[in-house]
Amino acid sequence: MAFLRRQGFRRWAVVAAGIAALCALPAAVAALPVPASALSAAQLRARIAASGGVSYQGYAQSYVDLGLPSLPDLSNVISLLDGNTSQYVWYRSPGSWRADQLTAAGENDIYQTSRGTYLWNYTNNQLTRVVGSQPVRLPEAPDLLPPELARRLVGFASRATRFSRLPAQRVAGVDAAGLRLVPVDSASTISAVEMWADPRTGLPVKVEVFGQGEAAPVLVTRFLDVRETRPAAATLSPRPGPGIGISTTSLPDATGILNGFGPSLPGELGWIRRVANPSGLSDVAAYGAGFSRFAVVPLPARVGNAAFSAASGVGTTITLANGTAVVVQTPLIAMLLARAPAGQVYLLTGAVTAPRLEYAAARLLDSM
Repeated sequence: MAFLRRQGFRRWAVVAAGIAALCALPAAVAALPVPASALSAAQLRARIAASGGVSYQGYAQSYVDLGLPSLPDLSNVISLLDGNTSQYVWYRSPGSWRADQLTAAGENDIYQTSRGTYLWNYTNNQLTRVVGSQPVRLPEAPDLLPPELARRLVGFASRATRFSRLPAQRVAGVDAAGLRLVPVDSASTISAVEMWADPRTGLPVKVEVFGQGEAAPVLVTRFLDVRETRPAAATLSPRPGPGIGISTTSLPDATGILNGFGPSLPGELGWIRRVANPSGLSDVAAYGAGFSRFAVVPLPARVGNAAFSAASGVGTTITLANGTAVVVQTPLIAMLLARAPAGQVYLLTGAVTAPRLEYAAARLLDSM
């Protein structure tokens, strides 16, 4: 009997040792050196920019710390840009994907299909089909996914932006090559952007954005799990079950909403030139270049006055030659609300310093 007990103990000891080895395997793999990629910074940049056709599926987490104030009608955007966001994503192409944002109450899903965009609200048990295009829209959770954000930032860079390679990192099992972007305009609040991507396909798997004077990134987004495989078509199509409410809504005409709230915006604000804007939106403009670009939006009276009042409680009020303004500066984004003597309110915002927006706002009100 003692011999049998010893034999049984040995067998269980072998089993326990095997389990311990399996548990330690991920940590051991993560500790292995990451092979360096021979790609140049220009080559890696090109692959990242062209990665929109790479299919993938995975789980990503984002952290943003911008310190944005609470503003009317923007609670969802504020929470997205000030906290943690977790989402699953299935991506086949720019026109066929699905992203599920996890929330405390459940999840909010976005389906992009050939038949339009579908929004699934778990809390309300409601599926909504959205009809129409969106030349201008507020940020959404999928904008924080590493591939989408990295491609946007690479495309946003000007000719003067400096690109260099970073040491490779292993991200979600991918031996990712690193790329660093450094804006050269002193008015930009971004000191550097660091990203890592699969050197074979260019698929970005991690992005970090640093504000001026900040040792730690103010925005981090990365995959915790990712596979570069084509998701099944059935996964990307909403399939409402019994009892699910289904509705259809048309996007409001952005041209009618955003145009017509004051004089047309000028072609220049001092020495800062206006750049191309979305088709049909003559009263929404972008000025500047590269990472120092900022937007100017005329606001409807109710929204403008409410936003000006809310910003006054957390920002700095300044007096301009032809009006007043409130400035809110965060580590990455500055917002300025300028009010003309006639009462028209303009929103100026971008990853630029407050003095740049103050200069632009003064020139804007002078031109009205």
